[in-house]
Amino acid sequence: MSTQTFGSEQAILYQYGSLSLCVSSEADERAVALLQQTTYGTDGVRYRQTGQEVKIHQLHHPYFFHLYIQQELIGFYCLDQRLIGFPTASFAGFYGRYLAVREDYQGKGYGRLLKTVAVNYINLHLPVPHLLYSYIEAKNTRSMAVSLRQNFTSVAQLKTFMFRRFSPKVDARFNVASLTDPARVLELVQAQYAEYGFQNFLNINYQSQYFTLEEDGQILAGVQANPILWKLVHIPGKLGPLLRNVAPFLPGLRRFFNPAKQTFITLEGVYIAKGREELLPTLLESVLAHFNAHTAMWQIDENDPLTQLLNHRRMGLLSQFQPDVITHVMVKSVDLPSTIIPGKDPVYVSNFDYA
Repeated sequence: MSTQTFGSEQAILYQYGSLSLCVSSEADERAVALLQQTTYGTDGVRYRQTGQEVKIHQLHHPYFFHLYIQQELIGFYCLDQRLIGFPTASFAGFYGRYLAVREDYQGKGYGRLLKTVAVNYINLHLPVPHLLYSYIEAKNTRSMAVSLRQNFTSVAQLKTFMFRRFSPKVDARFNVASLTDPARVLELVQAQYAEYGFQNFLNINYQSQYFTLEEDGQILAGVQANPILWKLVHIPGKLGPLLRNVAPFLPGLRRFFNPAKQTFITLEGVYIAKGREELLPTLLESVLAHFNAHTAMWQIDENDPLTQLLNHRRMGLLSQFQPDVITHVMVKSVDLPSTIIPGKDPVYVSNFDYA
């Protein structure tokens, strides 16, 4: 395995015949097309993500791993380095994302090869202590198996909450705080999550999209909200094909379900002033109206105290936790102090990562 310091040039980490696996600080320009052609989900709804051409250039400190046959890109993976905070200390963290293998090469162990070589590279060449982590849906049995073989463990389980409004309206107190007081926003979020694990506030104020409710200059509630677009390619069940083909033509249903253009607003860094918990649905409805959307998605640790607010009837009849959708926070820690136990505290979840 190469030990050279890499820049824009690729360093070869593994080679066997015409197969080579390289690492670089810059992504091969063909990686975006590969990611956009990759279908996610192994059981149930299967989908393709969009927007990678923007986000791939906005990662903090990425290590891109490319798998080639001769000069043809057939696989891709990324470990993005950032500082991860816990209540008493912070450490280097490497978040795994963008695992993709070209469809005609799937089922041959190339995904496992990518992750294994990438994890070994970080463990051999980056200072300790550090940890590697990723979010893996429980139903994604292949990815779970690969992670377990690499001695990753599940330290927390995330639930997915869908907030919906049929005709959302903007509250008069609504404000784009990223434009007016981004420093204050960051301070409030940092204070709100000071006792959480996996703190990562790099993307608070991302694209000036932290929104608040304010009274007399005081921030009462706030959230980072980022729109995403998925394309649903498979819907399970006997009615799946019918829903995929008919839903776009039914105005009421299309607001919440449009397979060719499934829009969500993803949430992160929710701040609620003490005693003003009733404002959460008002804030989220205003965010939906701002983006002309009808559904927000929030991945949250099942042990997060904020889950109690999401179970309240004020969130609305259309809103709910997705049944049978569990995502594991898979972690491999290297030489962390014994006083740091990942998963002991609620996990802070970044929407920039999970979407």
